[in-house]
Formats: sequence, structure tokens, C-alpha cells
Amino acid sequence: MTGLIERAAQLRAYLSADPGNALLACDAVDALFAAGSHAEADELIANLPAEAQSAPGVRFRQARCALIMGRYAAAADTLRGLIADGQENVALWHDLAFCQLCLRQTADAAKSIDEAVARFGSNAELAIVRARVALMDADYPRAHAALDEALALAPDHSTARGLRALALLDSGETDEAYATAEACLALYPDQHEALLVAGTVALWKQDLDRAEAYHQRALGRHPNSGRALSGYGQLKMLRNDLPAARKQLAHAVVAMPDHIGTWHALAWTDLLLADIDAAEASYQQAFDLDRNFADSHGGLALIHALKGRTEEADQAIKRALRLNPECATALYARTLLLSDSGHTAEADKLLAGLMANSPMPMTTSIREFATNLRSRFTSKAG
Repeated sequence: MTGLIERAAQLRAYLSADPGNALLACDAVDALFAAGSHAEADELIANLPAEAQSAPGVRFRQARCALIMGRYAAAADTLRGLIADGQENVALWHDLAFCQLCLRQTADAAKSIDEAVARFGSNAELAIVRARVALMDADYPRAHAALDEALALAPDHSTARGLRALALLDSGETDEAYATAEACLALYPDQHEALLVAGTVALWKQDLDRAEAYHQRALGRHPNSGRALSGYGQLKMLRNDLPAARKQLAHAVVAMPDHIGTWHALAWTDLLLADIDAAEASYQQAFDLDRNFADSHGGLALIHALKGRTEEADQAIKRALRLNPECATALYARTLLLSDSGHTAEADKLLAGLMANSPMPMTTSIREFATNLRSRFTSKAG
């Protein structure tokens, strides 16, 4: 790494003496990429003279900087401009498809991949993006077919192996997913998707030490990975380290704002921290994304119950239980309403069943939990 940093510094020094040299600028940006200094590369491009910035090679690297740093729409615009200007190579189409994937424009991404294959033929990288598109669309047969193609073209491709594990996990084949992830990690210990799968399954199995090791390794190499942040936040919640859980989950919903389960986890953490208003905001975000998730209705029911909005709580409980008769948040809300109406024995019986089947760190009675939340809510409101 030291050599890469020194090389980048040397090229930047040369560029400072000849700032309009687009080829030298490309070499300097590539050196910064190799050193992992993407923000510096982005700044270097932004400070080039206009003529150098307009060079195709510089524009391609500008798009790649934007892609790496999460400015997907800007990156896609630059790449489309290069293609419109007659620049033709597979990397442009690959990066455009990846930007469209990150923007959740899966139909456009699929078209870009098809266009690239028509122009340049099949390759493993295009097949891998095709698999990612299929995974986002929850089309698991298409994802596996694309990964078959990628691994036929490049049998030792670490990303294709890791994505295979993720496709198995997301399609419900947990044991095979874990075995596939472990096999991948034995060869490629830092492979992102394999670390996600291994960490997720370990978390589900309540093997918290192993889950923590996998998630820490994933975040050490991919600090903005939404799924890794979400999993690590949930792990911290299970360890009852609630401030750390909230920090991780708040980062996770920025990294993947459309992931309803992470909004639910953040809301529950806020509840355990007695921040009812923040929990309500998170449940509302989840509800606005999709109104057909029982836990969103159940979470809002719990908020209504804690805030004394009995009628709203009752209606939300009914909606949640129609979607999922075992919705835990709705049943927690029901225990509150039962307790408030004097049916304490029935409330305690329902709560006992919930606590027996919940991995959440609920060590007090629901009445203590509710009393503490309500007292904090009342003090904040006053």
C-alpha cells in the first residue's frame, strides 16, 4: 500500500506541473483508485482545467468516482454522454448497468446489459451484473442462470461465488447458502457477499460471536454496506448495546433507504431507548414504502397504544393481524390495550408467549416497559 500511495503522490506532482495533460491525469486517478483514495481522485478531477475534464478518459474516471461515492444518477448521466459521443467499450456499458441497478432501475439495467452483450459478447462481469439485477427483482432462477454463465466463463471468480451464496440465502435455501459462503470464504476471506451470508446465518442461529466476527470483517472492507450495517446493528441490539445498535441502523437506512426490515429494526431500537417519536418516524417510513407489511402496521399500533391513542391502536392491530396473525408488534400492542383496560391476566399470558419466542432483549414486564416509555414521553412532551 505504501508503494501505491507514493506512486499516486509522484503522479500528482507531475500533474501539478502539467495540469492540462489528460493522460497524466488518468494515470494519477488510476493510482489513487489503486490506493483506495477515491475522494482524493474525485477532488483531483474536479480541479482539472475544463479541457482536461472533457477528455473521454477523464470523464470515464469521473463517472467511476461518482459511482463509487454513491452519486449514481450523475455517474449514469456521464456514461450515457460518453456512449452518445461514440465512445465504445464494455466497461462503459457495465458501469451504466451498475448505476441503473443502484438506482433500482432494473429494467433499464437489463437493457444495458443486453446491449453490451450484443456489442461485445458475453463476459463474466456482465453476467454478474445480470445476476445482481435478477436478485433485486427477486427472480432467483434468472439470478442462478446468470451466475452459472459467469462461473462457466470464470470458474474462480470470487464475486460470482459469493453472489451464489446470497442468491441461495435470499431464496430461502439457508443451509446451502451458508455452506456455499463458507466455501467461498475459505478461498477469498474478504468476499463481501459471502461475509454477509455467513454473518446473517450466524445471527439467525444466535451464534453472536461468529456473527460479530463476520460483520466486523465485512464492514472493515465495505464500511457503507447497507446489509452489513443492518445485520451488525441487529446484532448489537441482541447484545443489548442499544446506542451502538442505533448508530449502525441509522447508517444502514441511509445506505439502503428502501429496506423495510432495517427501518423496523431501527424503530424497535428507538423504542427500547424510549424515543417514541423517533420510533414512530421509522415505522412511518417503513409504512410509506409498502403498506402491506404487517410489522409496519403492528409497529404503528404499538406507538398508538403507548401514546394513548386507543382507537387508532385497535384499528392498526386488526390490519396487522389480517396480514400476519402472528405479528409480534401488533400482539405487543394488544397486551398494552388489554392491560390498560384491566385485563391484566390475559395481557400477561399473551406477553409470556411473545417473550418466550422473541430474541429481543425484553427483560421487564410489558407494564414496566410501557410505564417507562410513557413517563419519558410525558416528560419530553412537557
